[in-house]
Amino acid sequence: MLNIQKNQLNILLTKNQIIMRIAIRYLCFLVVMMSAGTLYSQTITGKVTDNENLPLPGATVVVKGTQTSTVTDIDGSYKLSNVKTGAILEFSFIGFNTLSITANNPVVNASLKPSSQELNEVIIVGTVMKKGDLTGAVSSVSGDKLREVPTPNVVQALQGRASGVYVQQSAVPGQSGSIRIRGNNSLNFGGNPIFVIDGLVTDGNFENINPDDIASMEVLKDASATALYGSRAANGVIVITTKKGSRSGEAKIQYDTWTGVSEFARNIPLMNGQQLFDLRVDAYANRYMDENPGADRAAYINQIKSNGSTVFAPYELESYRTGKSYNWLDQVTRSGFQSNHNLSFSGGGEKGTYFVSFNYVDQQGLLKNSDFKRYNGKINLTQDLKSWLQFGTNTTFSRSKTDYQEGSAFGVALGANPLLPIDSKATYLRYGEVFDQNLYNPIRSLDIINSSTRNRLTSSNFLSAKPLKGLDIRTTLSVDIADQANFDYVPSYTGQSLRNSMNGEAHHYRYSQFNYQWDNTVSYNRVFAAKHDVSVMGGFSVLSNSGNSTDVRARGFVSDDLTYKALSGAYQKDNAQLSSNFTDYSNQSYFGRVNYTFDGKYNITGTVRRDGSSKFGPNNKWGTFPSVAGSWDIAKENFLSGFEKLNQLKFRVGYGIVGNQNVDAYRYFALYNAQVSNNSGTYVSDNYIDNFNLRWEKQKQFNVGLDTGFFQNRLTASANYFHINNDDLLMLRNMPVSSGYKYKLDNIGSTTNEGIELEVRGDIIRNKDFKWNVSANISSAKNKVTKLYGDATEIYNLGGYSNNEIQRTGNFFLGKSVNTVYVFEYDGIAQQGEDLTKVNYGSRTVQPGDIKIKDRNGDGVINDKDRYVVGDLNPDYYGGFSTDFNYKGFALNAVFSYSIGGKRPSGTYESYMNSGGMSAAHTDLLDRWTPTNTNTDVPRAYFGGGRYSLGETDKAIQDASFLRLNALTFSYTLQDKVAESVFLKNVRFYVTGSNLFIVTKYKGYDPEGGDSYPISRMVVLGLNVSL
Repeated sequence: MLNIQKNQLNILLTKNQIIMRIAIRYLCFLVVMMSAGTLYSQTITGKVTDNENLPLPGATVVVKGTQTSTVTDIDGSYKLSNVKTGAILEFSFIGFNTLSITANNPVVNASLKPSSQELNEVIIVGTVMKKGDLTGAVSSVSGDKLREVPTPNVVQALQGRASGVYVQQSAVPGQSGSIRIRGNNSLNFGGNPIFVIDGLVTDGNFENINPDDIASMEVLKDASATALYGSRAANGVIVITTKKGSRSGEAKIQYDTWTGVSEFARNIPLMNGQQLFDLRVDAYANRYMDENPGADRAAYINQIKSNGSTVFAPYELESYRTGKSYNWLDQVTRSGFQSNHNLSFSGGGEKGTYFVSFNYVDQQGLLKNSDFKRYNGKINLTQDLKSWLQFGTNTTFSRSKTDYQEGSAFGVALGANPLLPIDSKATYLRYGEVFDQNLYNPIRSLDIINSSTRNRLTSSNFLSAKPLKGLDIRTTLSVDIADQANFDYVPSYTGQSLRNSMNGEAHHYRYSQFNYQWDNTVSYNRVFAAKHDVSVMGGFSVLSNSGNSTDVRARGFVSDDLTYKALSGAYQKDNAQLSSNFTDYSNQSYFGRVNYTFDGKYNITGTVRRDGSSKFGPNNKWGTFPSVAGSWDIAKENFLSGFEKLNQLKFRVGYGIVGNQNVDAYRYFALYNAQVSNNSGTYVSDNYIDNFNLRWEKQKQFNVGLDTGFFQNRLTASANYFHINNDDLLMLRNMPVSSGYKYKLDNIGSTTNEGIELEVRGDIIRNKDFKWNVSANISSAKNKVTKLYGDATEIYNLGGYSNNEIQRTGNFFLGKSVNTVYVFEYDGIAQQGEDLTKVNYGSRTVQPGDIKIKDRNGDGVINDKDRYVVGDLNPDYYGGFSTDFNYKGFALNAVFSYSIGGKRPSGTYESYMNSGGMSAAHTDLLDRWTPTNTNTDVPRAYFGGGRYSLGETDKAIQDASFLRLNALTFSYTLQDKVAESVFLKNVRFYVTGSNLFIVTKYKGYDPEGGDSYPISRMVVLGLNVSL
């Protein structure tokens, strides 16, 4: 986790320390002088000092636009000759910000300010490390860039910002969505990367992270970068450094706020009442004519549209005749409202620093009863106990409360009968005369309570001793404590309760966890003979995780008044349900790292980590995870000295091994649960056989990369190619009945994964009044299954009504992607006069207007052997790009994300396309096949089964490509003089639109978030104030 340290040169104010700093700068001066070119005679003199008025020996002074330059001497003084009046002098020194001053006087003094060290150091496994020493593939995102998207969710803010990072948004308030680094590297047990926040490792609950607290974020992608996290690093590592105070002695107060309103970003076009009425007429008439060839179709249609109809209820005929159409969705949705408030205090002095922040988030979702509130408090402190001993803490408390709309309400309301008048008292909705017990009245469902509260305390506390120059002995104790409580209540009058004779149901779920992490490291850094930079680090770590949960359901309440608050009032004692769970697991690790850099050009890094985990059996508790990486900055070679516009040309190569232990604790055991039946207790197996040879999933990754910088690094680019072999992948195997178990978890699979990544950033224009910069990234990752258990070439995911039907997704095929889509091939619409007897469709019926299935193997029979892999869920390419314009305080910023390729089924769209008028229908069915409209790919309307549905074919598998405008911001920052006149340092006003548009062919709600909850479009007004 990241911890920001201050440069040793900033530890001040004692006489001995000042003398030491001057001595260090004298050494810098000697090094610079040895390599300095010819110095010119002097006509301008001056002195270069730091922010504490101490001299900076060896600082560089350049006359901008010329070859004239010099370096300061031991007391920070310099002399330059042949300098024209009005020329611009640039002053620079390592660790300080460059300063430009116009030479209008013969004496020009410069005071340089330290660069922000919090953006140059990170905490890796409990030790401070320079970002420049992170070898391998690493993408960096500043906190300012993350905050360009107005969201309290750090995962959503990361979308499109870093190459190799694929983020799928979640529209549900308070939920983070999913994040994948370099694609899928496991068959069944992949997941999100681990987050390392100021040194504390966490693999969940990212929604509790406050983006306003983040100073920077590093995404570690390849094994040479992640190997120090060993068995937990197969899914990547995201290292977050939070903000720290400054030793400058100046206090800073910052207040940031934004408030916005949201609406549906997209709507699914459904038929209105009149259109649905006509669809049902057509569907029933088609069925009638199939069953009664030669009958009078017109007479049948006239009968079902008349009073006494056997197809339409009287209320439907009334709505149709009066032209009314009812929108039930409006009853459960609303305009969303979101607000964010963040207040922080930071500063420090001679002996330490502080940063304190408070954050409040309020999200009211688009669905009624869907709300999220979060309260965050954070304190980061460092304190020098002695000149050689420092203590620090990074502590955050978060409390969140989430309310959810009952799960069926949105879908039922969206698919409700538009001919059915709104009735809040009805228990169920209906099409025709029959109430459907699956269609709970969504208005009544709003009375169901679903709430969750979560308290979380994270604290990382370190003690650092530096008895010798370059030696850092550090111990860090971190804790992650969480307590969650979910409370639900289903009132007795709702359909959910009546259907199951519950007479009201109360549900309590409580979960608590206590995790601690103890890291101990010794690191040594030293530069020998000015060219040999060596850093060595070794340490050990102990990690312990414990959690427990209690789940209680009580049914049968005389009154709904007390909801879930009085379980003792439940009278269906035999219908109560009780369960509990306790889990403990631990890790112990030993690790080491050696980094050597020669002359600032050649670098080699080696790491090794030895992990032991209680999750695996006695035969495989320990694993070793090494890595090696090297780099060569060719731009620093003498043969490129003439290329002044080339600042960096670094070639990187690395190889490493990491692991994945993302499995349940105790999974190598055969587990049993207690059960009571007929007042007799017994133990029942969970159907998994033991496997004491269970071991880590192993990932071997090779990476080669190139980093470039031009024009004083105003234009930078980074490219990576990676190849990953994933072995010993865990899979569930079906066991023979004779074993007495159903499943076995075993290491039996292998995959490969390879891809490319490219990032480009450029400061196109950078002058006093106008600035323009752009950034873009693109990534691709392709995986392939190379081994399944035994000689198997495919493993099917079975389910459906019979639990023996091949599903579209979740299957594995040798030589194919991990995330395949497996369906029949659409062969067009059957036409009148076509010979349909050449193919045996089995129990299915195909008549003119119905979907045909292609006989891919040519055997004349349509069966599962005719299915094929149409594609996979992963995009071919993905990434993002952004641009910023700034002119005299005005700024325009745009952030885009995109995805190219990739397939996605939409169950929502397919269900509306399968309508025969007795359910909601998509407007695409207006172009359905009829004897007079045969040039279409939409099948005829039909009420009843026996036909192939759209969802069984590749015709339903949609292109999930998209281009999304994540955020568009227009802002104005007050001029310094104006802000200072009201005792403020900085004032910025802005308006931001998020998710303003998306370009996609996908016909569900969203190609990322899916169809269960609509993605929102939001406009916010914001204010940033500092003093």
